[in-house]
Amino acid sequence: MLNFFRQKGLTSIIYGVIIVGMILVFVLGFNPSAGKKLGTVSEACAARIHGSCIEPKAHRAAYRLIFSRGTGGMKQATASRIVLEGLIERELLVTEAQRLGLTVSEEEITDSIFHGFILVSLPSDQIQMQQGLGVQDGKVNVGFKDPKTKQFDMKTYERLVKQITGRSPTEFREWQSRELLAAKMRDLIRAPVRVAEDEALDRYKTERTTATVNYVVVRRSWLEKYAIPSEAKDIDAWAKDKTNLAAIKVPVRHILVKFAGEKPEEKDAAKAKAQGIFDRVKKGEDFGKLAKEFSDDPGSKDKGGMYPGEMVEQFVEPFKKAVESVGPGTLVPNLVETQFGYHIIKRDEATKDDIAKAYKQTKSLELSKQVASKISADMKSGKSGDDAIKAAIAQYATVKPAAPKPDAKATAKGDAGTGDAGATAADAAAPAPAYTAETDPERPQLNTSSAFNRGGDPIPAISGEASQAVTAFSFGSAKTGDVTADPLRTDDGFLVVQLKEQKPATKDEFDKERDQYVQQLLFAKKSEALGNYTRRLRETSKSEIKIDENNVLGAKSDAGAAPHEEEDEGP
Repeated sequence: MLNFFRQKGLTSIIYGVIIVGMILVFVLGFNPSAGKKLGTVSEACAARIHGSCIEPKAHRAAYRLIFSRGTGGMKQATASRIVLEGLIERELLVTEAQRLGLTVSEEEITDSIFHGFILVSLPSDQIQMQQGLGVQDGKVNVGFKDPKTKQFDMKTYERLVKQITGRSPTEFREWQSRELLAAKMRDLIRAPVRVAEDEALDRYKTERTTATVNYVVVRRSWLEKYAIPSEAKDIDAWAKDKTNLAAIKVPVRHILVKFAGEKPEEKDAAKAKAQGIFDRVKKGEDFGKLAKEFSDDPGSKDKGGMYPGEMVEQFVEPFKKAVESVGPGTLVPNLVETQFGYHIIKRDEATKDDIAKAYKQTKSLELSKQVASKISADMKSGKSGDDAIKAAIAQYATVKPAAPKPDAKATAKGDAGTGDAGATAADAAAPAPAYTAETDPERPQLNTSSAFNRGGDPIPAISGEASQAVTAFSFGSAKTGDVTADPLRTDDGFLVVQLKEQKPATKDEFDKERDQYVQQLLFAKKSEALGNYTRRLRETSKSEIKIDENNVLGAKSDAGAAPHEEEDEGP
């Protein structure tokens, strides 16, 4: 350990005496047996693993250390659970290390402290989080240095340990001894991992090979303007079909009466209260006013119980089915029970515009696939993308949109003028020329992507399953000029994709990046090996892990059901 203190030019006898004195303080003042204790059966524990107790204050100390700069928007309960999982993993690794005969010496603990590190465990599968929080490999650099001398200072150390961790020096040493033992076990797991030259080259070629595609997006919004007639008789017939009721998006209102508890009498009381409100609604009382007065849903209460119709898909199943069973302007004829309580539900009235919009949206989904399939078939038969698009536009774009209405105020202003001045004002206020099916920016167009690799973003604004399908197609068995077997579904229609080029990565390119790439690959493989090991360890020790939610920081703050699948409150 004395090697740690040797610095160039430090020959002063006095300085040497100070160093020796500091060492003696550690040896005498930090007896490792002090502070060790066996947890009693009644001891409060956030978790127990193989009989070892993770005390709530130890959990809180680790939480404060890891999230000292805040949780970045993460809920406290989520952040707290991540910290607890890290401590559980540490104890599992400590048990394994002890089984294998690994130990940590007092000198190793002291060296770690003198280097200014506090070690803390996060789950092995949270590599990105560790990097983002600055605790990669479990090290938080505190320093423990005197601000003036820039050297380790005992008083600074004691003050910071108490301030940051809330632990005494003896408790802190015991904590760090377990962290160091777990770190040794991690090193032992990662040590055998190697990266062979051929493996690195093959992986490099797989990752760095790029592709470029031609693509056509057939948007529903374009078809709604130019390919779907808006005849009143067609819209009325469509609206009378009950299977289309759910497609009409109008605001949904509800009044929630929560259960006070799970006992039958408590549920009966909630139901009776809901039924009384329901009877008042059926007699004609204002739904919005009753919602503001009685609803237990804070997410909609102040808005008269209202949620946008587009949100219904995110609601729990009983609520969603109840909404879909009735048309706009209709009250669901019975109370709806969910895990959150009893709901009184009503859909707002639909305007003619609401119905026409829903009609077009429904028809455009079917038609967008039809148009995309036509373009795809033409391109497969040898037509160029541009020719295939022109044929589709000519065949399907049969509706001429109404001319835009002139701005009444601008027209009046122009009329008020005289001579050339009046004409100039009117011309300046005239609306922009209307688009046609052939010039509208949303029309089907042949585009070419930038080069992308297997982990890249093939086409802007295309995400999810469609993006994955484009990547799979581009790096599968497709050859230059091939078109996807079927059009791919997107958020606003369908997508036709043609492989333009695939550019394989070369060994020469690999040689230029070899060292850095191999190190990155080695780190990834070691992280994967550690993650797999700890997952297996946790699975085999599942029955030995006991978590007490009452002693977990933040667990109670997020307790209780959230009526809405995506938000904290809502149906």
